[in-house]
Amino acid sequence: MKVYHVTTAKKLKRYRQTGAILPPVRYWTTEYSARKWAKKTQRLIIMDFEEPKESYPLPIKKIKGAKWSPEKVIIDE
Repeated sequence: MKVYHVTTAKKLKRYRQTGAILPPVRYWTTEYSARKWAKKTQRLIIMDFEEPKESYPLPIKKIKGAKWSPEKVIIDE
């Protein structure tokens, strides 16, 4: 299943240098939830990737579908 990660340009640069998003990786299960979080946090970049096998819910009550994973997510850009 495709999931969405909200980030900044500075962090995206680091992801590209390391080739991965290092844990803990926070993400959203719907693009709509990711866009709401991006607007709330003023982070402009939304990435998508396949959901990690190990994941847990984040306790964010106002935006549903927030999860995190202790796994490293390899990016292929």
